[in-house]
Amino acid sequence: MTVQSLKSKTINGLIWSSIDKIVVLVFGFLTGLFLARMLMPADYGLIGMLAIFLAVSQLLVESGFSSALIQKHTPTNEDYCTIFYFNLIVSSFFYLILFFTAPLIASFYNAPQLTLITRVLSLSLLINSLSFVQQTRLTINLDFKTQSKVSICAVVISGVLSLLLAYSGYGVWALVFQILIAALIKTLLLFYFNRWIPALIFNISYRLGIV
Repeated sequence: MTVQSLKSKTINGLIWSSIDKIVVLVFGFLTGLFLARMLMPADYGLIGMLAIFLAVSQLLVESGFSSALIQKHTPTNEDYCTIFYFNLIVSSFFYLILFFTAPLIASFYNAPQLTLITRVLSLSLLINSLSFVQQTRLTINLDFKTQSKVSICAVVISGVLSLLLAYSGYGVWALVFQILIAALIKTLLLFYFNRWIPALIFNISYRLGIV
């Protein structure tokens, strides 16, 4: 890649990243505004109670491998496949933990409905784990345009569906499915645009060297 080509891709990436942030921010604000009028504060409270559990689990699932891939000079298909399956295994592990501890979480907050909400919302860990490598591949190729399109589509579609669910009286489930639908759409579109399918390769003694 020439210096001029790299410069052009970088500028294009900055433009699309800015568009992405603006659209997501504005649409997210408007969606939240309308949802706040249709939902109860308690509905947001239930999701907020789970935020820390999901955030920590998500951080541990990624384990910094995506960043390491970006820093590696020439990632191989073995790198991509191994990290893809590693993320999937770890996310499954944390999902099972949240699934079986859901009653304890509900009991701790004295909110019985959190048991089912935790078990359903935690599926986002599994869905997101499938998109880590796909998004990293786009970042390595400086393809921020595709990432922005995917992000905008996910936010808009999930936002509209959450508004329809809230209007139909689904309460907190409008927020739950907003998160799940956004993750699912993002993952499906990343697979579609990347055209990369992981091979059956997993190096159990894998070490990611940054060269």
